Amino acid sequence: MGEKTARESLPAEMARLRQLAQEGQREEFAGYVQELLRRYGKDNESLMRLARFCQKQGWHGGFELFMTRLAARLPKSRSGILLTLGEHLLDAGRQRGWEHLRQAAAAAMAQPGDESLQRVLRAAALRLRVRDDWEEQVEQFPLELRGDLYLELAGLWGTAEPEKAWRAYRRGLRHKPDASPGEALAAVATAYARRVAAAEPERAIASLLWAAERVDDPKLVAQAAAIALRAGDKEQALSLSRQVARRLPEDLDNLGRLAALQAEAGEWGATAALAPAIAVAVSRLNPWQREDHVATVELALEACLRTGQEGQARAVLHQVGLSRTWREQWEARLAAERL
Repeated sequence: MGEKTARESLPAEMARLRQLAQEGQREEFAGYVQELLRRYGKDNESLMRLARFCQKQGWHGGFELFMTRLAARLPKSRSGILLTLGEHLLDAGRQRGWEHLRQAAAAAMAQPGDESLQRVLRAAALRLRVRDDWEEQVEQFPLELRGDLYLELAGLWGTAEPEKAWRAYRRGLRHKPDASPGEALAAVATAYARRVAAAEPERAIASLLWAAERVDDPKLVAQAAAIALRAGDKEQALSLSRQVARRLPEDLDNLGRLAALQAEAGEWGATAALAPAIAVAVSRLNPWQREDHVATVELALEACLRTGQEGQARAVLHQVGLSRTWREQWEARLAAERL
């Protein structure tokens, strides 16, 4: 019997399958499915029709049987077929769908340029994100794909679930050290550090510095410096603030922290050296924002006076654009210093 003639009998055979299922004849149903597989196992079109019929009826075993045969016969489409099968089984609560997703991933890797690889990663990540054993599941995927899968998960969790996202980034970048998550990693590091800073400041600082090195973002170092200061580690806060000042010379929050730490350490010369940058940064603020930084400006002025830099103090005084009353008070002090 030719393929065309055989296909013409498919509707009747599908009806027979339905009858066996409705009558609850499990053994007969399973045997008939195997018979159809033998009969149509070399006819791709019939295999597809039978698979779709089983899928529509909710017969997961039959769907799996026909789809796996089809995947074996169509190597160029194997990844996509196994992906469809894996998703269907997982959505139906059949955990063996994971094995088909893993096979789909391996098949995609074996076909250079196979566009289904990203779809496999996405499908796996969407289902793993709600599982407690996500790390264990990722480790069962091909080694070459684990880094991509961890990074895919990290992107899905993002700042909404920073602990999981941070752990996924750490594991993903361990597998793929040359990957560049960029701003996404910086945002997660910030959210994670905020979450743990109160109880574990050292962990928060280490996380920010780790991320800063990988995305080359000195703003993360500035956050680490602020946490170190709140935790009472002034030495580390000072060191980190100096690093930031070299990269972000107009970061006013960092300038204020650095000036205060240096002044407290008696480093008045180093504090005075920050005065020009402080003046520029404050002058660029809106007038109503400048008052928030009066303490930093006054520290810079104090440093200038202590180091004999009256001219620099006057330049700062007139550049920052603070209130007239404030300026007049400092002008009076400068005049008194000359006496």
